[in-house]
Amino acid sequence: MNVIRKVALAIFKDKKMLLARSAKHETAFFAPGGKIEAGETEQEALIREIQEELSSRIDMATLEFLVEVEGPAHGKTDSVVNIRLYSGNLLDKPRPSGEVAELEYFNTTIDEKHHTASGKLIFTALKKKGLID
Repeated sequence: MNVIRKVALAIFKDKKMLLARSAKHETAFFAPGGKIEAGETEQEALIREIQEELSSRIDMATLEFLVEVEGPAHGKTDSVVNIRLYSGNLLDKPRPSGEVAELEYFNTTIDEKHHTASGKLIFTALKKKGLID
């Protein structure tokens, strides 16, 4: 089984988390972030991905590790995805950029069609921590 290593950023507002929908997916939303490239640290990957996806910069002084989840990779039957999720503030207002078509804040009442398997794991962990409703 192939393991895809990713890092993502949790951005919270009113007990909801910002999720992004890529142009490749009609309904599924993901935590902003992406694959860690060879030779990159998690923080370097996060900085690059947030700039690419949200046209924004992370306030690195606010960056904090939250949780690690592993589950089925969305749309891939031969892979699992390992996601290390951080929280942090942005220095700029997030805007859809690059492969991102839409941004929206969600809580645990998110419609099932917008969720992924790893997203469910993330939301369960964040609800237990009291970070989202």
